[in-house]
Amino acid sequence: MDRKITIEKGNPDGTLTLSDKDDTNGISGDQITWVIAPNSGVASITKIHEKDDSNNVFIGEPSLQPDGSWMGTLINVEVVTIEKYYINWTTAGGGWLGQDGKGLPMTYDPKITVNPK
Repeated sequence: MDRKITIEKGNPDGTLTLSDKDDTNGISGDQITWVIAPNSGVASITKIHEKDDSNNVFIGEPSLQPDGSWMGTLINVEVVTIEKYYINWTTAGGGWLGQDGKGLPMTYDPKITVNPK
């Protein structure tokens, strides 16, 4: 199943407002797609990867798609697995930052739950 997460807003403290309220709930083998909403204050995602103190719940690392979204597939698990991961992103400028704040690197760490099939 494809699960779409929309990045609705980039916040001044580096957090993101996500459509799934920062708690993705998936099933082994699900494809997760991250999409940046227009006027969100987010220019781009630069990387999505496991947090240093977490296990990787993706097959490989999520990757940039030709349409600008990012896509990753959840690993197969035998028991419910809850992990945090990083979304590295850059600011779009404008809004709370003004144009001087364009391109600033930020990192956010939402949670993902992977359930067995």
